[in-house]
Order: sequence, then structure tokens, then C-alpha cells
Amino acid sequence: MNTPQASSDTPPSRSLVGKIGQGLLKVLTLFVILEPIWMLLPFAGFLYGSVLQIQTLNRNPQTAWLTHFVFPVLTLGWAGPVMVILGLAVFVVGASQIYWAKIRRSGIVTKGLYRFVRHPQYIALTLFGLGLLLAWGRAIMFIAFFLMMFLYYYLTKSEERTCIRLFGDAYRAYRERTSFIIPGDRFLRPLRARLPGVNLPAPVRASLAFVLTMGVCFGSMWLIQTIKIACRSVPYLAATVDLGPARDASLNVPMTAGQGGGIPFVQAGRIAVVRGPYRNASASGFAEHVLQRARQSVKLDEFLDFLDKPGPDVAIVFCGPYEPPKGTDSGPGSFAGKAPGGRGPGADPHGSDRVRLILMRCTLGPKATIADALGDKSKRTIVGGCIAHVDLDRPEEQDIVVDEATVAGPGFPGEERWDYFCKQFADLPRSDGVPAALALPGRYAQARLVLVNAPILRTRIDPGFAAEIRDRLAGSEKFRNRLRKAGAGGPVVAVAFPRPGPNWYSEHHGTPQISLFVMLVQLKDGADLDDLFRPARRDLLSAFIIPMDFAIAPPADSVGEATAIGLWRDLEERWDFFLSGLGAEGLAHAHPH
Repeated sequence: MNTPQASSDTPPSRSLVGKIGQGLLKVLTLFVILEPIWMLLPFAGFLYGSVLQIQTLNRNPQTAWLTHFVFPVLTLGWAGPVMVILGLAVFVVGASQIYWAKIRRSGIVTKGLYRFVRHPQYIALTLFGLGLLLAWGRAIMFIAFFLMMFLYYYLTKSEERTCIRLFGDAYRAYRERTSFIIPGDRFLRPLRARLPGVNLPAPVRASLAFVLTMGVCFGSMWLIQTIKIACRSVPYLAATVDLGPARDASLNVPMTAGQGGGIPFVQAGRIAVVRGPYRNASASGFAEHVLQRARQSVKLDEFLDFLDKPGPDVAIVFCGPYEPPKGTDSGPGSFAGKAPGGRGPGADPHGSDRVRLILMRCTLGPKATIADALGDKSKRTIVGGCIAHVDLDRPEEQDIVVDEATVAGPGFPGEERWDYFCKQFADLPRSDGVPAALALPGRYAQARLVLVNAPILRTRIDPGFAAEIRDRLAGSEKFRNRLRKAGAGGPVVAVAFPRPGPNWYSEHHGTPQISLFVMLVQLKDGADLDDLFRPARRDLLSAFIIPMDFAIAPPADSVGEATAIGLWRDLEERWDFFLSGLGAEGLAHAHPH
């Protein structure tokens, strides 16, 4: 970057291609410099959500990783921030030399930094960008960095042609005795001269160079990701949560879990409850809870009494919202609304325990099963229906049906309802990947809690903060009730990832609000807590989000109401995203109880 004006010459106008290149370079440079800054501001949600629609990348496993981190956060410790400061300092020094020469109209700058290389400001910006990558190495920023380097190279060539036109032999002589960008690279010129030249048109050369640059970019990303995951250590804190007395084993209904046509369900004898499509109904333990209590309901007995008699008929139960959202045509898989401030889905206004059951009595075809009926409606015939509003939070001695169950008459649109629910599942990207695992509510008196020290950086560098989150969670009555209903305990572990809350950026060192993305994870036989981070050793069952406000001092409960995450969310992708900022950080696992 050495283009001060000569005293008697004016640089010629740049070509359109050059202007476009300069504009792209400025935009990319601004993106790389500001990306870590706006990621720490509420503006990030607007930029990546409303403007760039980056959430579309998460809908496909092949592109979801582009929202993750390539380098772990603070790779090589504080080396990244040091490189950022050094790059900024070199840039300021180089820029001051150029603009001082322009003010004095002294011609070519050959002193100071320009004595060693012809483009020290580009070295500075490269150092600055690399430092940001080591401190905040997101994949999108990684790609932007390589694009910036590609444009820098062609911009330097354009600037040097301009300098030759301005200064002629003086600049040629300066170029011969000075390195290009890397100090000492002029000694490689004899080697370059021996290499065969490529006699191709400039646009073709530029296109091939771009393809090569992107190949190096994505190849580097793949290599870094592979090494990072192989060496990654996940710091976490563990605790035991008391859930209260275990449910009497005699009250547990024998159940099995399965899928039919990508629709997950839980079955007990000739009745099955579908896990969804309404998001609360897809939560761990919800369908199991419905099965446990449906046959105890006196109000449902009129419709379900056929299950006590021999015959081929079965009951298949779909779950919808307690009341459809007013003024909308939203389906049962839709959100109940947005959380305050627009930060994720809002809690169901009717509570997570209230739901509308649509029960269908079906006659199965010869040798057909409930899974067959869900996968192929020609394998069953709907012969009756019933709709009931239920509240699963009612005590055992009360009927879960709130009013009276409505037994549908001949005009019941059974096939229409069936098709509607099945379409809801067909629109869910994870419907085929939901594990067929059971989580029985109230089966255990205790459950294990794992608080992962990610993605919030403070949970890794401030052990006291992480421990307080864990202790508040373990002592929360709302959290305990949620785990009990979700069937936590035994092999089902609650894994919590803390995230910034609404006031995090103003209060993260004071009394912050946070939210916790909690996943119910079932360990496979013989697995321990460390196996949580080995996908082959565990299954992700479901998830919910709960807020926590540090301004609420113990013993008051600082945990708010839980919001279920429906089957539309790819839990594996969320899991990978939360862990993508981690590497081999040298932080030992902590297991205090």
C-alpha cells in the first residue's frame, strides 16, 4: 500500500473491475474487523437472523457447521488478542507514513516499514485478521478472511501498476530491492523465475486462483475441525438433583417406543401417544406421562373402554395446543410466541402441562401394527374420535381431563385431522432421527445434572460463576419439577448449556440474566458422564430452555418457567454448535457433587 501522489502527477482513474474489487475488499475487511464486536451485541440477532437469514444454514446438516467455530475460542490463549493489538499498531504506523507523505507531497515512501516490505499495511491487516480468528474463529469469519487475502493480493498488484505509472523507474528500482509482503520474499525471486509460466487470460487466472484459494480455505477448515474434535476436552461441573420420592413401580404402565413413517410414538398395549407434533408433546417424558394417566381418567373411559375388550381396534392419540393461537392458522407444531425481547421461543401461555388430545379409534388391517398405521394410512380405518383438554399437572387423585371429553360424531373429520398432523411431522427436519427411547416420569428419586462450561466464555474463566449456576439449578424447585416430569434419572442425564440472557451485555459481571439450553440425554448401557461427549454412547431425547436471573438472591428461586423445544430443532446440531468453541484447553473436568 504505497500510492502517495507525486508532486506533478495525478493517478489515472481505476477500471470498473478495480473499483468493484476495492469495494468488496472494504466490505470484507469491515466484516472481519467488526464481526466479533457485533456478535457481542443484540444487533447480531438482527444481522444474522433478519438480514442474512443465517438460520437457513442450520436446516441442513451439510451447511449447519458454517455457523460454528473453526478455531476454538481463544486458541493459543491470549496470542490472538496480542496479534490484534500488534496488527493495529503496525497499520497505524504504516498509514501515518503514507498520509504524511501525501501531505508533504514527497513521492514514494521508502523509509520506516516500507524499507522492508512494499505493503506493510496489508501485513498489519492480515495479522489483525489472524489474531481475530485465533480469538474468535467462527467459520463465516474464516471464509471471509481467505476472501480478504485473495482480494488483497490482486489489490496490491493493481496498486503497484498505479505506482509504476506515477513514479516510473524510481518505483521499479524500489520494487527490485524490497520484498513484496513477507520480509525476505525477494530472495525467492530466482526460484520463481525458473517456474514455468501459465499463459492464460487474466480472468481465467483470477478464476483459477479464486478456486484454489477457496480449496485451501475449506481444506484448512476440515483439517482444523478434525484435529480440534480429536483433541477436544469438554469442561463441565456435575451435581446430583433430588427429585423427591420415586413413583410407586406398580403405577408404571409397561411401555414400548417406536416410529412409523418418521412419526415417533409411545405405546402401551393397544393405545399409543404420538410424540408431537405440538412441541410440548415432543418433550422427554410427556407422551409417557399421558399414557400413565389416560387409562386412569374416568372421563376418557367412555371412549377408551373398547381397549378392555378383545378386538383389532387401537387408540392413537395426537397432541395439539390447549387452545389454537388466536387469529392465526398456526399448526400444532408452531411456537406459542416469542420470548420477551424476541430471544427464542416464548413459553406456552397455558403452561407446559396442558394439551389438547385428539384420540382416534382405528381398526388395523390384517397383521398391521400401530407403526404400520402411522406409516401408511391404508393399513387402518378411523372408526371414531374424541377430543379432550387435559392438565397433566393435576394430582394423581384428580382426573386429567379439565372439562368433559367430547366424543366425536359421524361428521368428525378424522382423515382430515390425520393428514394435518402427519403433514406437521413431514415438515419437521428431525422427525426421522428422534431416538425411540423411554423416559418414565417419577421413576427415579435423583437425577444427574451436568453443566457444560460453554458456550459462555465466562463459565470457563470464572469457576465461581459456573459453580453458582450449577448450584442454583440443582436447588431450584421449578427445575426439579421439570426434570421429574421429563423422566430424568438413571441413564437419563440433564445437560445444561448456559447462554446470554436479555441483560447479559450490560450485567455480565454484575447480576446477569442467562438462559440455559437443557438437553435430556440417555446414556447407553455401561456409559458414564464422560461418554456424554461421544455420540455413539448416548442419545439426545429432547430439550427445553429456562431463564435464570442472578438479581434474585437465594433462597428465592431464580429459575423461570421452562419452554419446550420441539422436534423441529436439530438437537445434534445445537449440541455441536455449543461445543464448537472448545478445544484442548487444558481445563480438567470437574466433578464436584
